[in-house]
Parts: sequence; C-alpha cells; structure tokens
Amino acid sequence: MARIFLTGANGQVGKDVELALLRQGHTVIAANHRTLDITEADRVMSAICDSMPDLVINAAAYTNVEKAEDEPSAALNVNALGPRNIAKACAACNIPLIHISTDYVFSDVKRREHRETDPVKPECEYGRSKLEGENCIINSGCRHIIVRTSWLFGAFGRNFVKIMLSMVQERSEIAVVCDQLGNPTPVRPLAEALVIMAQRILEDKDFADYGIYHFCGYEPTTWDNFARTIFARAIPMGLLHHDVNVLSITSEEFRSKAKRPRDSRLNCDRIREVFGIEPPYWEDYLGEVMHAWGRERQGLTPVEDYDHTISIMDRITNPEDLQLLAKSMQESDQQEQQQLQSRQPDQQVQQS
Repeated sequence: MARIFLTGANGQVGKDVELALLRQGHTVIAANHRTLDITEADRVMSAICDSMPDLVINAAAYTNVEKAEDEPSAALNVNALGPRNIAKACAACNIPLIHISTDYVFSDVKRREHRETDPVKPECEYGRSKLEGENCIINSGCRHIIVRTSWLFGAFGRNFVKIMLSMVQERSEIAVVCDQLGNPTPVRPLAEALVIMAQRILEDKDFADYGIYHFCGYEPTTWDNFARTIFARAIPMGLLHHDVNVLSITSEEFRSKAKRPRDSRLNCDRIREVFGIEPPYWEDYLGEVMHAWGRERQGLTPVEDYDHTISIMDRITNPEDLQLLAKSMQESDQQEQQQLQSRQPDQQVQQS
C-alpha cells in the first residue's frame, strides 16, 4: 500500500478522500489548515519532501464564492499560491500530484457540456483563483492530474443539500435560482475516483495520461430543481414535516456578488476512457448525505464508522511517524484550548 500526503484533510472533500484511502489500506499523512499553511513555500516543501509520500492529493481550497469577491487576495493565496507551492515540492521530489479544481473556470458561452480542451474564462474571483492554481501546477513541471468537478455535496461539511434542509425547517417557501445549469456531484464517488486514479498512477510505471480531467454527477439540473428533489426526499425520510414551495428566480433577482456560469455542465468522456470511471447519478447519493445531516442535528458524526485519528495511527508503523503525529495532535489541541480561552464571553455564547 502507498503513503499518500493529503492536504485539506478537514474539508468536505478531504474527509471523504481520507476515508476512501484508509479503507483501501493506504497510509494517509493528513494535513489541514492548522497543521500546514500551504501558502508558506518553505513549510510545504519540507512537509512533503521530508514525509516521502508516494503521491500527493491537494483537497485544500478557498471555497466561499461570494466572500472571494470581497477578498480576492485571500482566495488567490489559497487557490493559486498554495497549489503552486505544493506543485513545486512535488516537482522537486518527483512526486505525482492530484489536484481538485472547479467548473467555475468556464463561462456560459458554450451552452453544451464543457470538455477539458475547451477555452476557459472564469467570471468570478473564485473561478479566477482556481484557474490560476491550475496554471501554476501545469507550469511547475510536476507530474499532475487536475480534476475539475462541480456542485459538490457530501456527508461532511457545508453544502447546498444541508443548507437547503436547514433553511426550510421553519419555513414553507424558499426562492432558488433557476437559470444556472450544472452537474451536482456527490463527494463520496469523487473521493473513490481519486483513489482509483492514484492507484493507477502508482501501479502503472508507464502511465503517461497526465493532465486535466472532468468528474461530475449526472444528470445535469438547475439549482431550483435540485432543491425540489431534496425536499421531496426529505419528507419520507422524516427530515422534513411539511411541503416546501420553491420559487424559481433568476440570477439577477438573486443579486449575487459573484457571477456564476449559466451553463457549467462537464463532459466526462476522458476519465471514462482513461480510467474506466463512470460518473455517478447524483440522486443515488442524495439519501446518504441527507442522513448525514440528520445525524449531525442529533450531535453525532455524519458517518457512523468515521474515526480518522485512530485509523491513521493504526496504519502508521514507523515509530518516528507516530511521534510526529502525536506531537502534531498535541500542538493542535493546545491551539484549540488557547483559542477557547481567548474568546470573549459573548463569542462563547454565540458558538454554543
């Protein structure tokens, strides 16, 4: 089994990727924003090269599309400077890299499924920062795969499915944008696809099909229809106890700061041809994400068998690695305690 260095391990995608890797028996060197700032080049170079992984997966990202319009530098730092530092470390140590990107690198001029070779023209700061990250990786000279995906929803973290369910618990009507067409993508099959790609790269010493790939769910839909499907599923699951009327509004009526593509559908032929990976039907995974939301409302972990700390330690046999991991966990705990102690009383109430 391989040693995989994973950034963004605490994020929506990172947690599912970590779980998928551990289930395949791989050793995961998991880094999050507290243990590794990917914008610091020297630290990234040291962390990656010193840990001697077989492959790196970058799941770290600045994902707040609206907020990126107000702080484009912050988005650029995480989504471009960070990937550049990771790619440079991978190039220096001859380690392959898998990086996650977005459909928001496209504009809406095509009005058809976008292929990997189509021209890119992001129209929001988030999309621009992600495209710059892609270019930094391509120009680094490292062996890389960039996986563009879209409209992610998973068991961990915040996403459209969980937000919709939370918003309608005390209301019977909600307005949702109707003129943006795209592919909702469940995170678990994305994570499993990344593991398949990683294993193929590591097992096939002659692998040469590096580059950009698309992975998304099928069939495409609009945000308002996505919401209707969520609510229709929620009632029989006991997660919603009343009907919800979805008002379809235009992007202009929504008055978003960020301009999103009206048509960001992705074509997944290449990933199917090279890796044999079939895009998932997103509706097949909707129930498990909604179930995870229900568990979180009860104060439980989103996934029943998820204990990444124990899983990682069980799979690390090198005593030095165990010492480093224990030290990292101790430092992380100390930082959290210091943050709690430094909070003002009103902040503590707000958090509770």
